[in-house]
Amino acid sequence: MGLTVKAVEAARPQERPYKLTDGGGLYLFVAPTGLKSWRANYAQDGKQRTRTYGRYPVMSLAQARVAHVQAKGAPNEAEAATPAPKVVPTFKDVAEQWLKIKLPGLSNGKHQGQVAGTLERFAYPVIGALPIDQIRRTTLVEVVQAVQTGGRIETAHRVAGRITAVFDYAQDVGYIESHGAAGLVRVLQPRKVKKPMASIPPGETGALLAAIASYDERVTRLGLQLLALTFVRVGELRSMRWDELREDDAVWVVPENRMKAGLPHVVPLSRQAQAVLEQLRLLTGDRDLVLDSPLRSGHALSENTFLFALYRLGYRGRMTAHGFRALASTVLNEQSGFAHDVIERQLAHRETDAVRAAYNRAQYLEQRRELMQWWADWLDRQREADRSLATA
Repeated sequence: MGLTVKAVEAARPQERPYKLTDGGGLYLFVAPTGLKSWRANYAQDGKQRTRTYGRYPVMSLAQARVAHVQAKGAPNEAEAATPAPKVVPTFKDVAEQWLKIKLPGLSNGKHQGQVAGTLERFAYPVIGALPIDQIRRTTLVEVVQAVQTGGRIETAHRVAGRITAVFDYAQDVGYIESHGAAGLVRVLQPRKVKKPMASIPPGETGALLAAIASYDERVTRLGLQLLALTFVRVGELRSMRWDELREDDAVWVVPENRMKAGLPHVVPLSRQAQAVLEQLRLLTGDRDLVLDSPLRSGHALSENTFLFALYRLGYRGRMTAHGFRALASTVLNEQSGFAHDVIERQLAHRETDAVRAAYNRAQYLEQRRELMQWWADWLDRQREADRSLATA
């Protein structure tokens, strides 16, 4: 019984290469790398040799059968060994093969959608249907320069990088010998350098905490205090739920779908943070969200609530909600005495090594409990110092 298209599509790489026979000597060779090719064995001068017709999916099952019949009907083996006309895949065909390999390695679902989406939106309409070996560099330059029109410089750089990666893949698997997509970013305007989020110097912390304590809206005020005590990212805190608390409210576990690194994040809660949560429970404890909006019940505080509150307190251009992370990082690294790895783990900075990231997810937990209590006590000392100066 011969192969079916479904069986060919379903063939997955294994530790060792293997083949699926179709009949008449034709078979599909599946390499450990995932590459599939149509082959047949034949005898010449008393030795077994192998004839390769083409790669799947560039050459379909039906095309491989035709090529095999033609080879067997050739008057001599030299003619049979002559390669069949090369079927070159389109840019979109190659890009889809590359995406199957690339996307599973991206832990963040949103990022996966962005990688595929940029090619679909900006590349496919112009070069998607063109054979990969017939796309000129000038065409690629036009594609990426068109993207940056309207100030989309960062997007243009991403598109250029992904187009180059597709061409690199095409070269690696043998569809093309060389390509003109290397260094496409050279034809683009430089990326804009992101300015660091504004953050006050450590010496002004006490005054900032005093200002926050005077803010009139209670949920926002307590949210800012909790942000200062936990120094998590704003999006992680805004969507905090009561059911994410553990160990009698002494630990908060942020789920992976809200984390930049795509891994759950453990936040030990200091005594001061737990006290803030007790006040919030009186306001929102009957709801799912810890920082449930006072304006729209059932919804988190809006994205800019904390930032605008800091503006109203007189900190425009001097402090942002994200600035609490920078403040904590500076103080902890310069004054706390805790190991750098412990501080980095609590800041949930993304690991570049996937194995290290998985290993470190809950590492240093006891040291991090001590670190978070040290940080909360340091904030109290700054508040007391500012109060003493005000009454002196």
